[in-house]
Amino acid sequence: MTKRYVGSSGHGLKIRGAKHLIDEVDEARKVTNEVHRILTIQYNGSGSVFHDDTSTTQNQNLQTIVNYHNKQVRELDWSIHFNAASVTDAPRGVEVLYYDMKDLSAKVSATISKASGLKDRGPKQRTELYFLKNTYKPAILIEVCFVDSEADVALYHKNFNAICAAIAEVLAAHLGYTIKKEEVKEAQAKVMLNDSKSIPAMIIDGRTHVQVREIAALLGLKLVYNDESKITKLYEVK
Repeated sequence: MTKRYVGSSGHGLKIRGAKHLIDEVDEARKVTNEVHRILTIQYNGSGSVFHDDTSTTQNQNLQTIVNYHNKQVRELDWSIHFNAASVTDAPRGVEVLYYDMKDLSAKVSATISKASGLKDRGPKQRTELYFLKNTYKPAILIEVCFVDSEADVALYHKNFNAICAAIAEVLAAHLGYTIKKEEVKEAQAKVMLNDSKSIPAMIIDGRTHVQVREIAALLGLKLVYNDESKITKLYEVK
């Protein structure tokens, strides 16, 4: 049976998070949605994501998010956030917070760093955080980068897709997901010359494939293949 997950974006539509060069709520929703898309489209993953559009206080927001997680059948909880400290041009980096999932948090942080160039601040245990403390299943909280670091934001914008793919890669491995194989559609066919002579062919994903040697014979051409250069030459026979 496929293991399920629940992902969520930090804060809410009416309870905003950090904001400077980028807005935490807006960007967390983008990352959450893209990671979910990758896990369910590119991998054989199964799960759901949540964004809080209703809460009007911080306590209500935290309870709403955690309540959604705890009502779902799943094996892992993850939440996307963005960090803030003070305005700077310097890089600050990515970190992943955990209650008791240090190894997974370290892998996520390191993989995001490798994919994006963001500094790896590593895993940090935060047992007092409401989300990590009150979700019933193992949980991690990903702080993608700092919204007030010009270096971080530049790397985030440049490597958004790579960051989301990195998160999905580690979560997929943890949950035992595999990459979906593209279905190749094949059909038998043939190629004809002057409605009389024919050679066998194969239609693969809408394209007709034939062997060069068969084409040469059909057209009365001489075929010479050079194994060293990997070049096939066709000559008219006079």
